[in-house]
Amino acid sequence: MRLSSRVFAFSVLLSPLSWLAAQDAPVASAKTTAVLPAPMPLPEVDHFRARRAALRQTLGDGVAVLLGARKPDHMGAFWQSQDFFYLSGVNEPELAMLIGTDRDGKVVDELLVPPFSRFTAQWEGEFLNPGEKSAQKSGFAVVGNVRNLSGRLDELLAGEGKKPMTLWLLFTPAVPIGGTPGQTLGAIGAQEGDAFDGRDSREHMFKLAMASRFKEVPQRDLTRPLHALRAHKEPAEIELLRRSSEIAAEGIAEAMRASRPGLYEFQLAAVARYVFSLRGAGPDAYGAIVGAGKNGCVLHYMKNDAPLAGGQLVVMDYAPTVHGYASDVTRTFPSDGTFTTEQRKLVQDVYEVQQALIAEVKPGASLGKLSQLCSELLRKKGYRSDHGPCHHVGLAVHDPSVDELEAGMVITVEPGAYLREQGMGCRIEDTILVTDTGCEVLSRGVPSTPDEIEAFLRARGPFVFPAAATTDSHK
Repeated sequence: MRLSSRVFAFSVLLSPLSWLAAQDAPVASAKTTAVLPAPMPLPEVDHFRARRAALRQTLGDGVAVLLGARKPDHMGAFWQSQDFFYLSGVNEPELAMLIGTDRDGKVVDELLVPPFSRFTAQWEGEFLNPGEKSAQKSGFAVVGNVRNLSGRLDELLAGEGKKPMTLWLLFTPAVPIGGTPGQTLGAIGAQEGDAFDGRDSREHMFKLAMASRFKEVPQRDLTRPLHALRAHKEPAEIELLRRSSEIAAEGIAEAMRASRPGLYEFQLAAVARYVFSLRGAGPDAYGAIVGAGKNGCVLHYMKNDAPLAGGQLVVMDYAPTVHGYASDVTRTFPSDGTFTTEQRKLVQDVYEVQQALIAEVKPGASLGKLSQLCSELLRKKGYRSDHGPCHHVGLAVHDPSVDELEAGMVITVEPGAYLREQGMGCRIEDTILVTDTGCEVLSRGVPSTPDEIEAFLRARGPFVFPAAATTDSHK
């Protein structure tokens, strides 16, 4: 391929939906430069400081203690736990945080970090160190030494005859990026019930240790007030969710255009992941789901190891995170670019149900009623409802939830119908922002209807796999 052709293919990749319009455009010259947008910056420290202030208002005479994620037990990148990141914006290991008001009514806003280590700096780079410089950089009033956490708690909580304090702790397990509160709780429950393991969560053990150390200090669960804040997305969060949704839609669009019989499901996931990384997105919001044929009827199918055959429907459900914020996008398309009559009807039916549900998304709407409406609409079209059509999205792809919607909340709308005897399923999912007057689809940058999809797939994408990629030599 000549240099000018390479540049043209790369520039097309940067904006998938411009492909059709670009077909009649002149080939770019060798001087053409494809410019990627800069990665989206993390919100300013004032954003996180305001969150901590909002949480502090709910605590009364008390102090909240949160432990950050530990160093990973693998060679991969470190990612902070969701609640800790939500309040700090700091993606570093082995931290602690104190938020609240002391006995004298003085605001407590402290981040505790490990002391400087020359070895860590040499191998892993620069981190926050105790002191004023880190306080200015992080937005905390104080950045102290995490090794002094025990003594700092004594200062705040211990002592007879002093004004009583409440200790706020997370009673539920910390959730990593790419996880959900329900999934993490289930995993910890299985670990606790394992006869050959039996360990409880770090949060539960910390709760017991604090109860033993400060016997007279009442404890309260921080989860409820903190997760109530997480349900309402602020403008900076909405922009991160918008970017994550746009990147997810772009990645799926490129995977759709790369699809052809003989490829493997994991190769479509690889195309999307390439786009995610190219756009500066972080880790996956959840594992890639690419189900061809009967695999599309498995709701959380993640093996992704089957070859695509001609005449199959492919259900692709995949999204990244941007600074920890997830999106959730699904499309269903034909492996070879053309729907059969039966496939077209299935996808059109599910699309119509989705649009009817989206029309109902507005302040005051109920997730429970949306689920009921989804079941009714699918039943009228001859299908059954195998899963709920909506959930909140934020730092978790299944974020802390409330039933009644308000402006600033972000949810999914994802009806699905699965014809297992016929070996095909369909799910169409978008990430939706609730606005003052209705809603906005954040992931609209990828076609949904059968007509749009077929027209879109007539244009070949820039990803061309070698013939060897269609063999089973990887096994």
